[in-house]
Amino acid sequence: MIVVVLPAYNEADALPPLLRRLQTVSAGHFGSALRVVVVDDGSSDGTAEAARAGVSGLDVRVVVHPANRGLNEAMRTGLLAALEQAGGDDIVVTMDADDTHAPGLISRMTMLVEEGNDVVIASRYAPGGRVRGVTFGRRVLSRGASLLFRAVYPVRGVRDYTCGYRAYRAGLLKEAFARWGDQFISEPGFSCMVDILLKLRTLEPDPIMGEVPLVLRYDLKHGMSKMRAARTIVDTLVLMGRNLRGR
Repeated sequence: MIVVVLPAYNEADALPPLLRRLQTVSAGHFGSALRVVVVDDGSSDGTAEAARAGVSGLDVRVVVHPANRGLNEAMRTGLLAALEQAGGDDIVVTMDADDTHAPGLISRMTMLVEEGNDVVIASRYAPGGRVRGVTFGRRVLSRGASLLFRAVYPVRGVRDYTCGYRAYRAGLLKEAFARWGDQFISEPGFSCMVDILLKLRTLEPDPIMGEVPLVLRYDLKHGMSKMRAARTIVDTLVLMGRNLRGR
């Protein structure tokens, strides 16, 4: 089974085309083995209704936060909902709900998990990765963050520490939640994606991680980005400092 988790905040316009593309991928590769969990994180634009409308042939479950809690809380809710359905050998995929991640990559990512990887990241920095529709300044910040993390917290096989498009072996996530509980995803906002990787890398035996090249299509994004670059930088630097003291 493959469970796709979509944390969503005010994505009523983006979800329908994304769900249609997921249905196409499901019909072509996975059939009824692919399921979707949408976490509506306190949206005010009808995101939950758009998710519930779904598309024919695609199993979509909707979980609603009455108020906005942030990406970390939505991610935790989505992963726990996915693990309720998934066995240890199943695969959990996380994606952005804004239709900037191509669902066609899921088949390649899940294949690599089936071949022995525990985590597979859709990476902007893997050979063949590209970014379209992102400002030069944001690209520089993202690249700088990648180089900094690779220098301070090297993880074999990983270049992109912040992208939310990932495939996890469900058993690894179950182990992480068993160890850390709610503190498995404890960092606020977008820095939670780094937090997840830094915690997973400490498990024994160390998880095998790999990447596939991502073509990030921000030119297809509906509306403005919800990531606040300055806030994310501060949160990430605080996370790095805390981990360095711990080490």
